[in-house]
Formats: sequence, C-alpha cells, structure tokens
Amino acid sequence: MKLLDVYNEMTKEAETEVVENDEMVVIAEYTTAADQLLAAEYGEDYNEQDVEKLASMLIEHDANEEIEQAKYAEWDAQGRVMARAFVDELNKEA
Repeated sequence: MKLLDVYNEMTKEAETEVVENDEMVVIAEYTTAADQLLAAEYGEDYNEQDVEKLASMLIEHDANEEIEQAKYAEWDAQGRVMARAFVDELNKEA
C-alpha cells in the first residue's frame, strides 16, 4: 500500500470518527432535553425507555421541521422568481 493510500485511509477514518462524535453529541443533547422535560412533568416517575422514546420523537420532529422549512424556502424562492418574471412582463407591455 502506498503512503498516500495510507494517508487517505487515515483521513477517511478520522472524518468518520468526527461525524460519529458529532452525532453522539446531538443525541446526548436530545437525551438530556428529554430527561429534563420528563423530570419537570413527572418528577421521578419515568424510566430510561421513556427518555429514549421522547428523545427519538424530538429528533424526528426536528428533522421533519427542517424538511418543511426547506420546502417553504424553496417555494418562497420559486414564488419570487415567478413574481419578478410577471412584473418584468408587465413592464415590457407598459
């Protein structure tokens, strides 16, 4: 194996570790938020499965919100393009 191949493989592994670490940080943040929400609502009357379920529901909710926001942003951009074309067309006729 060439030195460059070894370097590329090490770089790829390091990038994978960074992504996995970032994902773990996000999961930990959602888990902490879920634990705090459950503690505020139920005191000590919940278990680890409840925390995992609420954390996964929060992640899913936020992922869906991000998708919806991207759709609305795309629709807004398309609407602005169409409006600009309409105004330009009216200005040509005037």
